[in-house]
Amino acid sequence: MTEEKNTTPHSTEPRQDAQKHNEQSEMKESNPFIQLGIFAAVVVALIVFAFVKPSAARSVLLVALGFGGVVMVHELGHFLVAKLGGIKVEAFSIGFPPVFLGIRKLKKGFRVRFLPRIGQHQQLEEGDSETEYQIGLVPLGGYVKMLGQSDSGPTEQTDDPRSFQNRPTWIRIAVVAAGVTFNAIAAILLFMALFSRGIDLIPAVVGEVIPNSPAYEAGLRPGDEIVEVNGERFVDYESLLLAPVLSGKGRPISLVVRREGGREDTIRVVAEEPAVSAGEMAGMRTIGISSAHTLMISPKIADKPKEVKMLYELTGLRPGDEIKAVNNQTVRTPWEFNERVRETLAPTAALTVSRSWPADSPRTLETVSLPVRINPVVPNFREEFDLAHIFGLRPCLRVASVSEQPQVLGLFRRLIEGFKSLFRADAPDDDNQTNGKLAAGDILIRVADIDYPDFQNIRETTTAHKGKDLPLTVLRPDAQGRLQKVELTVRPYEVPRSDRVTIGFIPELAMEQPIVAHVIEEGSGSVQPQLPPGAKIVAVDGLPVETFYDVANLLKERRGQRIPIDFIDAQGRAGGTGMVAPERGAVHAQAQLDTKLAALPFEDYRVTFKSDNAFQAVGMGVKKVRQFIVRTLMTLYRLIKQEVPTTSLMGPVGIITVSYTIADSSLIHYLYFLGLLSSILAVMNLLPLPVLDGGVIVMLTIEKIIGRPINEKVQAAITYAGLALILALMLLVTYNDILRILFG
Repeated sequence: MTEEKNTTPHSTEPRQDAQKHNEQSEMKESNPFIQLGIFAAVVVALIVFAFVKPSAARSVLLVALGFGGVVMVHELGHFLVAKLGGIKVEAFSIGFPPVFLGIRKLKKGFRVRFLPRIGQHQQLEEGDSETEYQIGLVPLGGYVKMLGQSDSGPTEQTDDPRSFQNRPTWIRIAVVAAGVTFNAIAAILLFMALFSRGIDLIPAVVGEVIPNSPAYEAGLRPGDEIVEVNGERFVDYESLLLAPVLSGKGRPISLVVRREGGREDTIRVVAEEPAVSAGEMAGMRTIGISSAHTLMISPKIADKPKEVKMLYELTGLRPGDEIKAVNNQTVRTPWEFNERVRETLAPTAALTVSRSWPADSPRTLETVSLPVRINPVVPNFREEFDLAHIFGLRPCLRVASVSEQPQVLGLFRRLIEGFKSLFRADAPDDDNQTNGKLAAGDILIRVADIDYPDFQNIRETTTAHKGKDLPLTVLRPDAQGRLQKVELTVRPYEVPRSDRVTIGFIPELAMEQPIVAHVIEEGSGSVQPQLPPGAKIVAVDGLPVETFYDVANLLKERRGQRIPIDFIDAQGRAGGTGMVAPERGAVHAQAQLDTKLAALPFEDYRVTFKSDNAFQAVGMGVKKVRQFIVRTLMTLYRLIKQEVPTTSLMGPVGIITVSYTIADSSLIHYLYFLGLLSSILAVMNLLPLPVLDGGVIVMLTIEKIIGRPINEKVQAAITYAGLALILALMLLVTYNDILRILFG
């Protein structure tokens, strides 16, 4: 009888014995000496790295703890609410598979798995924990594995009442929503702690005010400090930027402004969207201001040899240089510095700087000369074509630099070209390359049928000739420096991802030549000279002039007087006229330093924000999280409207890189960055996309409405489409990150 029982095909005992034997074999195979060797090698490598590069090791550890902590908080929300909701949690992982380390509490002790084999079965006994806590080798996220729940396809079918699928819909929605809720709460708590301690942030101090903007018309001026926005006293620059977004369209924003001497004034300003949007707030309502900076070149770049070298080669400045004067005029604030530069009517501006280089050497005063460019358009909030002129005299336009038509390359082609640029020397200058093309230094005297065009003429004409030949006439210096007429033909093209049409050059006013393109009628008591288009001024008040700088400065010195002017017209005939320059105003031009850099790397102006008590810290933390959430939503909105290029997006690789940079420089600001990251993660995970928490909530809501689960095939199609979309987005942002890291 026993023998028959052992041989019957319906018997389960031999099968159970075999299964138990296989499981024990797998457990034995999962702990070979080779795994212990790998573990020991990893530990030794980490210890050596920590001793050899302690600073780098500290930063790497902070990044791992910080990034992992943000993910852990998110997954902890899912985990705790799932447990409270009676759902069986099989795994809690920081990082994605393959598993690096797994820990499970047993009835007696713990089970630790290091680099376990994929699919390895674990034998559990009564009293063992149902959840294994894991660390994955791919540190780009994490997950909570619940019984009966799957992110990669239809839900798993099981009769277990503790299955995710078998719990009430409201519990499942609560579990899914818990992750982003925990992220938001964690960000608030982190900001509370930071504000309780005190943290340096950019204050709501006005650095620049755009002419004709709502801020300018309301009376805001550089140096004003906004201490209250719509009744809220906690105001940093981020608050000021987002006030127009949080206020209704056309609704006035109430500002309390602290001015010199401590006086506080209340003003009301209605935000508008500028006619020409630029910068990170493009496409958003604004009041037309920028933040303030100090007059010191940021010392933080001192440990970046390439940036230090480039800064010195392009500007002659060093990290830590502090500007004391412009053209021998003392400056104490950034707005005084900006004003002195704007007033410069000369080819160069002389900066007096206080320097300590190397950093531990005594400070000395040095003079640095930087080239100046006079722009053809003065910034104006509502009008693009606020054309520049000097006492009503408009110089010709000159080509400051030229660029080739950009090629629209595919992802892999751009990578290949980027790698080539690392090893390719700059092409030597070749004078023949300018034949038949615009060249730096060309003075535009005719575009199509328009003589001596201004910036508006060129913009309108190039737009009308998109994809068609456009004839140009320029004045170009020959080998002896004499200007010669040159006829050219160019073809305007559309700038990629833009509605702009261009012929590929940056314009400036041709201040090197005293040629007047046109005379603009000005009020303010001025008397304008009778000068034909293209007239070359040879003398002002009997004094010979060689450049438009000479003309401008002589007119400036003789304001209010009648000033005789001698000139030669475009046909070479001599003539004379006169004008009266007004006592005030009428110099409608703006100079800027031509450094070949986007901007001088001034150190940010920061002040300490610290709460007075715990209740104030809570309010400041909540407001800061709200700011970052609104900023993220606005960025997504502008991305959909194509007002933000996809190249500006950053993925996990870029975030980790930025995390390392911040962690390497400041622990307190790294914690602030983690609060920002946690706030953004809360928003991104709530997007209604399959696989993301928001998409799962949408699916569960539909299930609740229709009274039954969504068809498995439909659910699978939606899920795989979501996975494909997320994968494509991950590839795009990772590609952006790689280009940003390798090629800047």
